[in-house]
Amino acid sequence: MASATDTLIKRLSMYWKLEAANVVLIPGTLILFSEGNIGWISFLAFLPMMLLLAIGAAYWRAKLRTITDPKLDMQLEMSWISRLQSPSLILTLIAVPVAVYAWVNPSASEGLWDRGCATFAAILAVLEYINYYHRQIQHFDNLPDFKRLLAGKGFRRSQMSKDLAAYRAAKR
Repeated sequence: MASATDTLIKRLSMYWKLEAANVVLIPGTLILFSEGNIGWISFLAFLPMMLLLAIGAAYWRAKLRTITDPKLDMQLEMSWISRLQSPSLILTLIAVPVAVYAWVNPSASEGLWDRGCATFAAILAVLEYINYYHRQIQHFDNLPDFKRLLAGKGFRRSQMSKDLAAYRAAKR
């Protein structure tokens, strides 16, 4: 029977790679299905989504490295993650109203697919920002987390936000 650490290593080994792949796969899939009928509105919304997915991939890869080799730390990654929090939030806060604007003024977009792609990317950016920098809202990939959610225990503080708080406290 695998230990809890072995199970975590296996899960994180797959997870960081999935997050990294999604940096390209999600916008690529949206562009493919839209048959290229997207414009600046979608590309603007892709930016924070892709940035946050890349931040997640870097974080989980660093976390995995510290588990497999306890002599390593995450200082460099946490430094970048800390510095990228404000830019990722600003980009997200720009993408959301731009996506709404496209629905209110359809002529500003390249069509329905453009508005749909922009909306999807902007919503995903919001969810990823919250999921990483504040509260863990993703529960479908880990049975204990999912059971905790179903038990009505709410959304707990995200692991990255805990590590980020510890990093920032150590810098003071």
